[in-house]
Formats: sequence, C-alpha cells, structure tokens
Amino acid sequence: MTQSCTHCGNSFDVTPDDLKFYADISPTFDGQRFEIPPPQKCPNCRFQNRLLFRNDRNLHHRKSDMSGKQIISIYSPDKPYKVFDQDEWWSDRWDAMDHGRDFDFERTFGEQFKELTLEIPHNSLFTTNAENSYYTNHTLNIKNCYLLFGGGNDQDCLYGKYIVDSHDVLDSICLYSCEWCYEGIASHGCYECAFITNARNCSNCLMVEDCVSCKNCVCCFALQQREYCILNQQLTKEEYEQRLKELQPLTTQTIHTLRERLNELKQSLPHRIGNIVGSEDCTGDAIFNSKNCTWCFDVSDSEDSKFLAYTPKGIHSYDATFTAPDGVQWCYNVASTVGMTNSMSTFLCWYGDAMYYSRECHNCKNCFGCVGLKNKQYCVFNKQFSKEEYERTVARIIQHMQQTQEWGEYFSPQLSLFGYNETNAQEHFPLSKEEILSRGWNWFDDPQPQQSYMGPPTDLPATIDQVDESICQKILACELTGKSYKIIPQELSFLKKLGLPLPRRCPDQRHLDRMNARMPRQL
Repeated sequence: MTQSCTHCGNSFDVTPDDLKFYADISPTFDGQRFEIPPPQKCPNCRFQNRLLFRNDRNLHHRKSDMSGKQIISIYSPDKPYKVFDQDEWWSDRWDAMDHGRDFDFERTFGEQFKELTLEIPHNSLFTTNAENSYYTNHTLNIKNCYLLFGGGNDQDCLYGKYIVDSHDVLDSICLYSCEWCYEGIASHGCYECAFITNARNCSNCLMVEDCVSCKNCVCCFALQQREYCILNQQLTKEEYEQRLKELQPLTTQTIHTLRERLNELKQSLPHRIGNIVGSEDCTGDAIFNSKNCTWCFDVSDSEDSKFLAYTPKGIHSYDATFTAPDGVQWCYNVASTVGMTNSMSTFLCWYGDAMYYSRECHNCKNCFGCVGLKNKQYCVFNKQFSKEEYERTVARIIQHMQQTQEWGEYFSPQLSLFGYNETNAQEHFPLSKEEILSRGWNWFDDPQPQQSYMGPPTDLPATIDQVDESICQKILACELTGKSYKIIPQELSFLKKLGLPLPRRCPDQRHLDRMNARMPRQL
C-alpha cells in the first residue's frame, strides 16, 4: 500500500512485510489486541522526529536543581526543567514515583506527558565510567577524552562523535578500532591515518577513501591491498618516499590541494552502491555483519530489521536509532534505547521489557507513559498498579489514543526538551528558525550567545613545526564563523606527532564539515 506522509506530503510504500511486523508486535492488554497502524509519516520524517529528541553536542553551564552546585549539562539554564547532576539523579535521594498521577481521559496523552516531563528531574549528562572526561556525553568506559559525543572503550580521543574501541583519535566521526587517526569518517581498524573516509584496515595513509588494507598511500580511492600509491598510481618505495617528502611539511593549503585532486580522481571512477561489508540482503550505508536489513545506516550485527540508524544488534526491529552498545529486539519507534525488548515509542530507556511511551526509565518493564523510573513494573504515569489494574488502565488509554490518533506514532516534536537547532536533527535535516517556528516546534536562542573574538588576531603558523606551547594560551577565531576556540595541550601534542597543521576552524564547524562530507542517511 502507498501512504502520503502527513508531514512532508511525499508518498511512501508500506509493504506486506511491514504490515506483518506491525501485526507481530501489536500488544495485548486486558484480553484485547491493539493493532499498531501503518505509520503516518515517511521514513525520513520519522527519522527526523526521533533525532530531534536527542542533544549530543550542545553543553551548557548551569546549577543542579538538587544541590545547587555548578555542573555541565545538555540542558541550558533557561530550560524550564529540573536537572540533577548524574550522581544525584542516579541516587536514592529522590523518587520519581512521588510525581505519579491519574490519566485524564478528557485530554490528549501528549498534553499530560508533557506536564509529567516538566515535573520529573532530568539527568545532566549520560556518561558511565568516564575518567578525566567530564566534557563528554553518551559515553561509556572512556579515559582522557574531551568533547567526545557517543562512544565507548576509548582513550585520549578529542573532538569526536561515535568513536568506539579507539585511542588517540581526533576530529573524527564513526570510527571503530582506530589508533592515531585524524579527520576520519566511517572507518575501521586504521592506524596513523589522516583525512580518511570509509577506510578499513589501512595504515600510514593520507587522504584516502573507500580503501581496504592499504598502507603508505596518498590521495587514493577504492584501492585494496596496495602500498606506495599516490593518486591510484603505483610507485616504487623510493619514488613514493620522494613524492611524500615533497609534500612535507604539511600545510592547510597542501591538504586543500590534495582534497581537490582526490575529488577529481573520484569523478572518473565507479562508486559502490553503499558501504556494506560482510552483510546479506541489506540496503543503506555503513552496514556491517548484518542480514536482511533494509533502509539502514550505521548498523552492525543486526538482522531482520528496517529503518535503523546508529544501531548495533538491532534484531526484528523497525525505526530504531541510537541503541549502542547492546541493541534492541522486537522494538518499534525507539531512540536512545538500549537492551530493550518488545517496546514501542521510548526515549532513553535502558534494559527492560514491554515499555510504551516512556522516557528515561531504566531496568523497568510493563510501564506506560512513565518518566524517570528505575526498577519498576506495572506503572502508568509514574503511578503503581497491580497487574490486573495495569492491564485495564493501559487498554483504556490506548483506546483513547486511537481516537486522538496518537497510538502507534512517536512522541510529537513539541514534546522534545530541546530546541531543534540543539539536536541531532539539525545536523541531518538543517532548517532555519523561521521554518521551525512555523511548524510549532521548539527553537533555542542562547540568552548569552558567544561573541566572535574581538581581540588582536592570532596569525597561525603554516606548519606545525613552527608552533610552540604558547599557542595553547591564545584564543583563536574560526576562519569561517568567527567563533572563538582554543588549542589544548593534548591536541597540540597529537598534531606534532603526526606532522599536521593547526585547524583553522572551531570544533563545531569542523564537525559540521565532517557531517556534510558523509553521504545522506536516506535512500
């Protein structure tokens, strides 16, 4: 069947397999089976809807609403929400059940869920076992990391997003098992490489893309198991070393020229339909060790799923985003949800079962419309019920949501706790303030915006060998936006080791440049 998206108006197909999945995951409450209807929005709009609930990179200074101490948080101080420091939020010094309430069948689910969200305290950041890595978010088992967003088992990684099992990685996105890499995009198992994209098991390479098991290559595209190549031309070791010597010391202009040469080379060569490795019957990009996954991006070890993004271990699931490290099974319309089964329309719910329309609930099961619970069961709007009462109440609420056309859909964009421009949605689907406000969505205007640096300009040396430690005491201005930024000692040491010039752009702009260099996450 063909549907028309209620948001963008584009048509999209709902296949018989899709309808079977919706039927398979339709829950039963109080002896009644509640069918999950086909989605009202197209895959892209559903992806956008989930993204606009997650803020990875925008950090703010504010005070904890429990202790009053100064903290770093993903919530700006002007937000009307209660925010606790992480240790406080996870402690037993407060109880989300104190805010339980009855459901009002004269009002929509969304209206009441928003009120509950305003009452419940929220976690300032999401990090676990982060040593000397305070300025990070959505990270697990990391050490000596700075401005790292989304990652696990990392050490000495700076200015990155979705970095896993890596150390000494700077200015990269979606890197796995890499060491001493700079400006990497969607690459795996690389060592001492810079400016790489979709590279696997490469070492000592500069400006290569879609290369596999290559070493000592410069400005190459789509090579496999090659060494001493420049612009896809085979050289002797002596010729390669002489040509490489001519490029040294690297300057920003040299890197710009190499990038232009690589782009020219790419235009003359065929490209793969997608970066799909060790997978069977899959469509999308950046798919690894998966089977029967359709319209998926940045997924691994997944099976029989559709519309996944940034998801490892997605099994029999649709429309799941950000499920690292332990994935989801039999889930639909979930974001930042980990280790969950048989759940639908959740955000930031970890390790549980049969959770519906809930957020920030951990180790819970059989809950509906809840916020901030831990180790609970049979709760509705943070109120405890018996199993029988729970079944009857949820059945009535779903019948009500069917009438308001909320059942089966994800949370409304108006329920996001962030401005659209603070969230991951702005990175994938950039929109102006006027466009966002015209849709009735949230926008964030910083009450204390950072001013462009108005001090004396700092002339950055062309090469890294001309830079000393005094650069770490200076404030620099982004060449594109004028936004101020600094070079930290750990960053300087890394750049000197690899012989790379100082960045001329601020970290935020460098991240946007990397996002723009990736293929769109759509088909």
